[in-house]
Amino acid sequence: MQSNNINISVIIPTYGNPKFLEASIRSVINQTYKFWELIIVDDNNPETTARKQTEELVLKYLKSDSRIKYIKHECNKNGAVAHNTGFAVAKGKYISLLDSDDEYLPERLQKCYDIMERASLKIGGVYTGCEFRRLGATYLKYKEVKDGNFLVETLACKFMFCTGSNIFVRKSIVNELNGFDGAFLRHQDYEFLVRFFEKYSVVSIPELLVIKNNENLNLPNLEKQIAIKKQYLEKFKYIIDKLSQKEANYIMHGNYINIAENAMAQNQFKIANEFYSKARQYGGLSIREWSRRIIFPIYNIIKNH
Repeated sequence: MQSNNINISVIIPTYGNPKFLEASIRSVINQTYKFWELIIVDDNNPETTARKQTEELVLKYLKSDSRIKYIKHECNKNGAVAHNTGFAVAKGKYISLLDSDDEYLPERLQKCYDIMERASLKIGGVYTGCEFRRLGATYLKYKEVKDGNFLVETLACKFMFCTGSNIFVRKSIVNELNGFDGAFLRHQDYEFLVRFFEKYSVVSIPELLVIKNNENLNLPNLEKQIAIKKQYLEKFKYIIDKLSQKEANYIMHGNYINIAENAMAQNQFKIANEFYSKARQYGGLSIREWSRRIIFPIYNIIKNH
């Protein structure tokens, strides 16, 4: 198909084993809305097996559909830079992000495009419900989406459109915000959305139109995550300082809980307890958080004996 009248630029950064990449590509090709371009940004190092596998996979689609573009980094940079590489060449009026292990349902682009075409310029983007899968099985269907501005929730790492693959925003806003901050090795999506919500709001579509595959949990190195949290909170201190004490506490609590739960998932119980304790300085723990704090270490001891 010829790449005429491009209205939506879908960007897929890819790194590592392209196990799910073909399903991601096909989910774009199968969209009912046809005026899109797909920009695949390969962030693998050139001599790796992952680069060779990705090249072989993408090549067959390049030959059959001129709307698909393939950009290869000369070396591994990071996810934020890979997004910015895609933004730089995007021709669409709208940017739609897609992780290389996720998928769109067929009507996703059409419905997002239609609602944004009717929206005021204060509305910068749209997001939808999301289906979460692991090992091919659905474990959560989330449709409780709502319209609004989620600056505080994003600062607390408690809102991110369910997944980075649910970000659909005006290209003019991406340009205005100078894309992602390449200094962030993780939290790139959150960092971008904080700056987005300083000026804009979103609308929502309460339908399951994105599939998030969580087969690979890709848990971060805790030392690096703690450093990135510090970087994140320091960058946006100027915003947090202007908020109410209640909102500021909510933000600190959310970030410390996030570290604690990642530590718990890696059986790093000492670090988990340290950050659960820090979180309690800013708010109580939920029943779920208390149960994770108490039950998981006991379960781990039993399992290993």
